[in-house]
Amino acid sequence: MPSAETEVRVSEPAQLIWDVVEEISRDRVKRYAQASGDRNTIHIDPNAAHEAGLADPVAHGILILALILRHADEWTRRNGARITGCDTRFIRPVYVGDVATLLHLTGRCAAPGQLTATATVLDPDGAAESTVMRPIRIRYEAV
Repeated sequence: MPSAETEVRVSEPAQLIWDVVEEISRDRVKRYAQASGDRNTIHIDPNAAHEAGLADPVAHGILILALILRHADEWTRRNGARITGCDTRFIRPVYVGDVATLLHLTGRCAAPGQLTATATVLDPDGAAESTVMRPIRIRYEAV
């Protein structure tokens, strides 16, 4: 079987391959809760979130990861590959207040067969405020 290096267009290491801003709104989180079946009230009810010691409702971690993997999947498909795995660790929640939270997502080629991605909450002025998770390592191979 040919290696991923021969069948997949390999970007230069550290080359930026996506750089997007996603809006995380209460409506988006509510729709995700309905679709996923995860209706834990800390995600959709400000009072429940406050009672749990949170500043505001928090977005589902898997929603944030799914947004990142959607961009990775689009890149791998365009380049004749498929995602085979990923790993990360969440380091802080994504709060969802009255105004949509802006989440800056980037993806880079780390090495043949591996991408790295980041997720950073932006402040209202568009400056980086807080990193949400450790760099996400996404593995892929040629199809």
